[in-house]
Amino acid sequence: MSAGGRDGQALFRFPYGARNDAALGAIEALKLRSMMWNVDSLDWSDPIPKSIAARVLGELGKQQRGIVLFHDIHARTVEALPLVLDQLKAEGYKFAAWKDGRIVAVDAPAVEAAPDLAGANLYRDSVALVIGIDQYKSWPRLQHAVRDAQAIQETLRTQFGFRPENITTLTDGDATRANILRALNAMARKGGDGRLKRDDRVFVFFAGHGSTRKLPSGRDVGYIIPVDAGTDDLQTDAIAMPQLQELSEALPAKHAFFVIDACYSGLGLTRGGAAGSSANFVRDNARRLGRQMMTAGGADQQVADDGPGGHSVFTWTLLQALSGKADLNGDGLITATELAAYVAPAVSAIAHQTPAFGSLPGSEGGEFIFELASAQEQALSGDSNQLDAKASALAKQADDARNAQLQPVAQALRDHQVHRRIAEGARDAQRCGTVEDLGGRAVLQQLAAPAPISARVAAQRANDRGLQLYKERRYDEAEAAFTEALKLQPKFALAANNLGFIYYKRDKPAEAARWYRKAIEMDGSRALAHLNLGDALLRAGDEAGAQAAYRAFIELSPQHARAAGLKAWIEHPDSAPKPEPPR
Repeated sequence: MSAGGRDGQALFRFPYGARNDAALGAIEALKLRSMMWNVDSLDWSDPIPKSIAARVLGELGKQQRGIVLFHDIHARTVEALPLVLDQLKAEGYKFAAWKDGRIVAVDAPAVEAAPDLAGANLYRDSVALVIGIDQYKSWPRLQHAVRDAQAIQETLRTQFGFRPENITTLTDGDATRANILRALNAMARKGGDGRLKRDDRVFVFFAGHGSTRKLPSGRDVGYIIPVDAGTDDLQTDAIAMPQLQELSEALPAKHAFFVIDACYSGLGLTRGGAAGSSANFVRDNARRLGRQMMTAGGADQQVADDGPGGHSVFTWTLLQALSGKADLNGDGLITATELAAYVAPAVSAIAHQTPAFGSLPGSEGGEFIFELASAQEQALSGDSNQLDAKASALAKQADDARNAQLQPVAQALRDHQVHRRIAEGARDAQRCGTVEDLGGRAVLQQLAAPAPISARVAAQRANDRGLQLYKERRYDEAEAAFTEALKLQPKFALAANNLGFIYYKRDKPAEAARWYRKAIEMDGSRALAHLNLGDALLRAGDEAGAQAAYRAFIELSPQHARAAGLKAWIEHPDSAPKPEPPR
């Protein structure tokens, strides 16, 4: 060693860790110090990098400290080491080195850093494949699959920042087996040409037929059915779930989420994301590979293709969830687990099918995330749209089904006699949802802990919730939501207007006018608040007050569709038709 040019470090590792008193005496005479390890990676015998990393992390998790033995002569070790370092850094471990005769803390070894993910930077880019098939050649035709696909495409583009050029849509005759596989393989290859990178996400949606084939061994294999598939040879004509799994593992992106509006069985899904309890969920999640899937139902179930709005029940509920209802912990993010925890009980309550959810083999606990954009400011007025009675009833039924899962937990939290430790466990349970896997087993899915938010943000979310409840004709709940928004932000003019409109819809024009006036006091530039005040006063029989409110409205919004008729009545009250406020 001296002849080879010792670098001055006084540490010596015995080959294989084989040391005895005589050997220790020999190195001490050379002024060396024996250094051993307490975690053996076994990288010399394990050919799989992920397995090596899992072993090391498991041992360190038990001991909470350690010196780890690796062999840099193995390529698999080089692949495993970044996985270990990323996770240790995410869990807050400190690294140390031998320097000047002692062990000192150092910065973590340099590895490819995950971006500082916040706000709109959760992902570098977003790529989607959206498939919908109605016009099957050999299978029964469907009614709403293409419309489902188009709605999902629009939602990805307008609500979640997917660029149109990054969304590939295949419908009916274009959704052949060859085209679907070509599109999936193209995404897997994009890592080399600069388009799909490690910090991207991939979303795949399929609406069409699914089927299950039982193998001679008794095991089920699930398939999605392309438009050109026959009914006799699924293995040749359809796309098997193991094939989708293989393609998902080949994707360069860190998170991929497959949503299949079809019923089948035959793919073992594991429990969902494991990072949900971390206070630094978003940052930790950025370091974890995620491969997740949600399906509309199992092998013996029929997809309900006759839901509200010209959609299947599953996709309609999915769209409701993505509008914000699936943000179960109120942090402004919808994880795949939260999505499933809302969709599964909701669909089960209104259709004879039970959605399944889980992580695909190879996933490392990462969660696909949808970030809710700030809702466009919306002041309720007579022009505001609402769902029809059937859709409103189904929306409430879906919400009630989800709330029923949380009711026992909520009751425990209300019980002041419950021991603090039990209450803490209940709070943890409230962040969980039970969803079936494809084998029909109920699996508890943990949700991310909510992050602290400001009163302003909380008020905006309460107002947004009130708007959704108004749309569903749930006026009592909408009133409570707008009231909550005003308690959080007493000068929230928009919420005051919206609360006034709820009273107006409930035929309480005087109370409505009171809140409209409050909104105008807070912000007199809100044209619709003046229009709403005029309508409320006219319904209450105060024509002079209504005309004054209408004048202010016309001044602020002279091009509004109602402005000309209102102006005519104000100027010629005896001859012009009196306005008929909307009901």
